[in-house]
Amino acid sequence: MRRITELTYYAGTGESFILPLVRPTVRGIDPPMLLSLLLSLAAPVQAEPLRVGTYSYPRYDRRIALGPIAALAGRIARRPAEIVLLPTPTALAEALCKGEVDVAMTNLGAFVEVRDCPNLRAIAVLDTPPPVLDRYRGVLLVRRETGIDTLDTLGKRASGLRYSEVLPGSTSGGLVQAEALRSAGSAPSAFATRRMAGTHEAALADLIEGRADVAALTEDPWRRLQASDPAKAASLRPIWRSAPLPPGPVVCREGPATPCAEIQAALLGTEGGATAVALAAGWSEADGATRFMAYDRARYAAFRTR
Repeated sequence: MRRITELTYYAGTGESFILPLVRPTVRGIDPPMLLSLLLSLAAPVQAEPLRVGTYSYPRYDRRIALGPIAALAGRIARRPAEIVLLPTPTALAEALCKGEVDVAMTNLGAFVEVRDCPNLRAIAVLDTPPPVLDRYRGVLLVRRETGIDTLDTLGKRASGLRYSEVLPGSTSGGLVQAEALRSAGSAPSAFATRRMAGTHEAALADLIEGRADVAALTEDPWRRLQASDPAKAASLRPIWRSAPLPPGPVVCREGPATPCAEIQAALLGTEGGATAVALAAGWSEADGATRFMAYDRARYAAFRTR
C-alpha cells in the first residue's frame, strides 16, 4: 500500500497548501488530530467585517438606505460589510469615537460630536437640492395659551414649562434649539420636564395634544400643519427659527484595512450616484440628492458642541 506523506488543502480563496503528514514523535498524539491541527493552521484568516453604520429613525428603513454604500465600501476594502444601526445620533457618535464603526452616514449633530475624534474624517456630503436645503431648519414652537412670544420670555419661564424634543443628538429637533436657549440664558435642562418624543411629528403632536408647552422640531411638520389644518396651527406660536442646516457628511475611520481615500474617490466619482440616491431616500434633509459633493470644512465651522 502506498504511504501518503502529504495532503493538498484547498482554501475558500482558491489558494492551495501542501501539508506534510509527519509521523508524530510524541507518544499519544492521534494522527487525525494532527491533521486537523495542520488544516486549521493552513486556513486563511477571515477578514474582520467593515462596519458601516448610522442611527435608526422610525420613518425610514435605514438598513436599506445603507445597502449600496456598504456594498461599495466593502468591495473597495476587500472585506465583508456589516450594517450597524445605533438607536440615536448620540449613540452613533459614541460608537464612531470608540472605533466600533468604520464608515458612517451622520447627521449634523453626530458629526460635530465626532469631528475631533482620532482617525475620523469626513469624506463626502450629499449634494442636497437648494429648495430642500432651505427647508431644513429647526424651530421652537409654544402653545399660544402660554402667552410666550419671544425666546427671552421662554428662557425666563422655562422652569414652569414642559419641553418636548426629538432624540438625543437630533440636529433640527434638539441641538440647534439648545444653542438658541443658551443664547437666552437658559437650557433644555431648565424646563420642568423634558420629553424625548422619538420623531419630529411626535414632538409636534405632544404640543398639539397638551403633553408639552414647548417643542423643538424640524420645520417641515410645522409647515404641513399650517397647510392642512390652519385652525389647529393657530393654537401654536413659532418663537424661533434657525438658519438652513447642512446635512451630516459621510465619515470614515482611517486604518490599514479601511482605504478611506479610495472610498471617497468612488463616492465623488461616477459610482457614487446610485449610492447617493439610496442614502437620500433615508434622510428628509437630503431628499432628492443624486450625487455627493466634497466636504467643505468652512460650511460646518459654525456648528460646535458645548
